[in-house]
Amino acid sequence: MAGRRRKKKGGMLTLILLIIPAALIVLPTSMLFAVGMIPTIVAYVVDRDPEKTAPITVGGLNFCGCMPFAIQLWKHNHTIGAAAKLLADPVSWLVMYGAAAVGWGIYYAVPPLVAGIEVSRAEKRVEVLKQKKVALVQEWGPDVAGDFYDDSGGPEPGMEEAQAAG
Repeated sequence: MAGRRRKKKGGMLTLILLIIPAALIVLPTSMLFAVGMIPTIVAYVVDRDPEKTAPITVGGLNFCGCMPFAIQLWKHNHTIGAAAKLLADPVSWLVMYGAAAVGWGIYYAVPPLVAGIEVSRAEKRVEVLKQKKVALVQEWGPDVAGDFYDDSGGPEPGMEEAQAAG
């Protein structure tokens, strides 16, 4: 346990020793990303999931929303004034935060969509298996089915016909 703590402290110290000088070297870009990536920081703070899937989803799109302005900053004039001018433009805020909003939309919309698709696939599979069971009972007789009953206490639907035909 102590080894893990020591490792985390060393990692944090290394991160601080690398990030702070790098941020100072590219201060205009750091300013842009510090303001533009606020939705990702919020997603990290509010996400209770131990896997932190919200900041991954939101952060990826938020980063993509910030990149055009970082590239513009790098191409033209990489100064604090140019970064301030970009941050004063409402369109840049709209793009950066709009991309993060799309990330939140994906985060909230995709899991129920996937769950619905999986449930419908499972229901189709159950129907196919029930049809195969009926065919087996028709071919081999009711002893093959055993005493399988549904939740209501009666035989499963379709079994009466299969037993009558067998």
